[in-house]
Amino acid sequence: TLNIFYGLLLYLTKGVWLYSYPEWFEEGVMLFKFTAADGYDYGLSLPILTLLAVVALTGFIMNKTSVGRMIYAMGGNREAASRMGFGIFKMQLFVYGYMGLMSGVAGVVQSATVLTVAPDSLLGYELTVLAAVVLGGTSIVGGRGTLLGTLLGVILLAVLQNGLNLLGISSYWHTVVTGVVIVTSISMTAWSQRKGQGVIV
Repeated sequence: TLNIFYGLLLYLTKGVWLYSYPEWFEEGVMLFKFTAADGYDYGLSLPILTLLAVVALTGFIMNKTSVGRMIYAMGGNREAASRMGFGIFKMQLFVYGYMGLMSGVAGVVQSATVLTVAPDSLLGYELTVLAAVVLGGTSIVGGRGTLLGTLLGVILLAVLQNGLNLLGISSYWHTVVTGVVIVTSISMTAWSQRKGQGVIV
């Protein structure tokens, strides 16, 4: 489906890049703006405000609502959740719809950051997202994971990539390192789960 929708995106947009923005968007959205002694403006920019809003909303849904608990239950054991009367199809629609909304928000933040809209601007970041989630302790098979862990995974991955840049390592190796991180994390998780099953037996 990734290739299908990406192909449709290129067909519908004709691969055209957009550069024209409203003046207020080009200047940037910033709260508590002030100019420091070094002459630069500081404050809460759009990416930071969006991050705070998204984390707050997602945390509320996952920890304070029945929908969040149902999502955890569905991820842990889909068949058991179905037998308990949970609407699996409706929950899947909600999850995919919410992820679509978050992708749209990320697209707006990306365009505000680089002041350009390109159909392929974030192509290939799927692996990076997966690595951040796995590093945060989320189980690939579902049922386990926290929002705080995901944030820490994102921060760790960003620090890792920034460290590679500071060391002068080519950006082509970033994907290799990301892949190694995913394989290592999943292997350690599988090993710990197998070890736990062995103890139980």
